[in-house]
Amino acid sequence: MKLSVACTFEDELIEGLREYPVYEIFGKLTSDFFGGGRPSFYLPEIDKTELESYVRKTHNAGIEFNYLLNASAMDNLEYSKEGQRAMNHMLGWLDEIGVDSVTVANIFFLRLIKRRHPRLKVRVSSHRFTDSPRKVRFWAENGADYIVVNEVSIHREFDLLRTMNEAAQDAGVELQLIVNNWCRQECAIAGNHAVALSNASQRGSKGFPLDYCSVVCNRIRVNDPVNILRANWIRPEDLPLYEEMGFHNFKIVERNTPTPILIQRAKAYSERRYEGNLMDLIQNYAYPEESFGEKAKDAYSYKRMLKYFIKPHMVNLLKFTKVVEFGQHAGVLYPRKGPNPIQIDNRELDGFIDFFKTHSCRAVDCDKCRYCHEWADRVVKIDPQWRQRMEGIYDGLLDDMDSGAFWEPYWKTAKHMATKFTSKITGSA
Repeated sequence: MKLSVACTFEDELIEGLREYPVYEIFGKLTSDFFGGGRPSFYLPEIDKTELESYVRKTHNAGIEFNYLLNASAMDNLEYSKEGQRAMNHMLGWLDEIGVDSVTVANIFFLRLIKRRHPRLKVRVSSHRFTDSPRKVRFWAENGADYIVVNEVSIHREFDLLRTMNEAAQDAGVELQLIVNNWCRQECAIAGNHAVALSNASQRGSKGFPLDYCSVVCNRIRVNDPVNILRANWIRPEDLPLYEEMGFHNFKIVERNTPTPILIQRAKAYSERRYEGNLMDLIQNYAYPEESFGEKAKDAYSYKRMLKYFIKPHMVNLLKFTKVVEFGQHAGVLYPRKGPNPIQIDNRELDGFIDFFKTHSCRAVDCDKCRYCHEWADRVVKIDPQWRQRMEGIYDGLLDDMDSGAFWEPYWKTAKHMATKFTSKITGSA
């Protein structure tokens, strides 16, 4: 087993991972010229000096460092003189400080790095949705050392995974599986989401960082919890099935996860067993307040809120209270207080995977099969009051964004409010 774990840039992470089979940590600067696969507000605040120091610490612990240049779209800047200068400077610096590998989501970056910086190993991001032997061979032929398998569709397609791994071995490339991603199965907007995230981590990004795709998908999960169960996560207990097929490289996310929880996840997967709420392993927000160290707390500070969200020239701050309400009750922009309102006893899922050993989902209508629906009815427990509250919050926030009210001029909002107030007074009279 080889584990790749998200980086929080805390010394406690390195110390806590020493006893587990962790061969690398992955991370990046909070923002850079090209961006990456997560928005800047979501990431630890790290500058070049801190990253260089952390790379040395990982090496001292016998762990490699993987830097993420996994933006899915960069406004074609990579093909400009400005972009070339930025890329040459960035790669030269990464090579100089001893970064071991780079993750990319761009064929040009892959070929460029292998030609100009041959010491660096290159991994193809999950945001390229590699899900067939042909795609595996394409990336291998263009120089990839590792490929992260499509995170939203095929983790339970065992015949396909077996064939992909055989192709990878033939081509001399290693496949990596993300074990705890909870994106919706066959997500139709995964490509849009990847591009939006890339823009939100580019230096000087002019857009508002609220993750619209995530809001949409979380609304769907609350409304129909089967979307949690049929997502592409792998339980620690089920890892041996993948190891038998020849998979040994597993990736644990997310980079906004507090250090104690990342260590807990590494422990669970290395031991191939977890007694507790499955959400502890797969959810990428709603982390308990007591798990946050100083660096992690910064991501939920008022300073961070002011830096990334309080932008009166971009959004109507009179509508921003809905973002705050969403963040507080979902635990997205704030730590979670109290127990998780979503409970899935991991051990109650023993046997869930057996169905997929003999059945493929690729040509099946989930709403007619209903295997996952029946399991969800039994094992997914959601606090009904929290659920009702969140449905209203999601609907209100999405309504303001879809209608354009989130960005409308203040005078227009004031006019709407005055009209409603007048109607209320008139009606009561």
